[in-house]
Amino acid sequence: MNRRFFIKKVFFSFFGFSIGYSLRDVFPLQKPIVNSHATAPAPSPSKNPLDIEVPFVHSGPGFGRRIAITFDDGPVPYTTEMVLRALESRKIPATFFMLGEHVKAYPSLAREVLAAGHEIGNHTFNHPQLSKLSDAQVEDQIRLTQDLIVDATGTRPVWLRPPYGSFRRSQAHIAYKFKLGVALWNVDTRDWTKPGLQKVMKIIEEETKPGAIILLHDIHKETAQMTGQILDFLLEKEYEFSTISGFIGNPYAPVRVPS
Repeated sequence: MNRRFFIKKVFFSFFGFSIGYSLRDVFPLQKPIVNSHATAPAPSPSKNPLDIEVPFVHSGPGFGRRIAITFDDGPVPYTTEMVLRALESRKIPATFFMLGEHVKAYPSLAREVLAAGHEIGNHTFNHPQLSKLSDAQVEDQIRLTQDLIVDATGTRPVWLRPPYGSFRRSQAHIAYKFKLGVALWNVDTRDWTKPGLQKVMKIIEEETKPGAIILLHDIHKETAQMTGQILDFLLEKEYEFSTISGFIGNPYAPVRVPS
């Protein structure tokens, strides 16, 4: 085994979460990179797409009290702004996985999210189930959204969240092409069903542990209205907050090998 890859795998395993350096082995804040163009160089050809090294994460390190709050499907007027106010008043960072079609419609709101100190991730252009698309269609969804986010904010995301968590492992080479890690979650509040505060809080109370990545959606008025109460509850439990990159790091950052 390559010594550098071995050390990298041991490093991440020690901190309690899986980083896939072969897709056969996976599925269990640093600021986003600023770049003048969204599209990363294509990887060297691989004999087998399953051998492409792509980080898939659904949780972060389990030590301490750190967790990550994430919001999908924005940005949109009013509800995203409500969420931003709730986060700002409590000085809490979050990660917003944005749809390209919404960034295109509301670029100034995407800039506002970044200016407030939050991380922006790629959530595709219009929320398709990627596992049902061809590789070319998946690539188009990711590329267009990367370009729109760069054009709006000057920042290139380093994390992709597939809608519905649906992503075939044979498609991982596409994420690699754009130097994107795949960020899933392990606390699904199901807020999109509009279950009410009590049910959402029950899920959060029962399932949130150190290392949790919590899934919410900033397009729903009900979610926006309850965000402050959710954050206050987590603060009372003495959790600390980070973006995905602050929590886990840049998915393709080099690992220093001791000499």
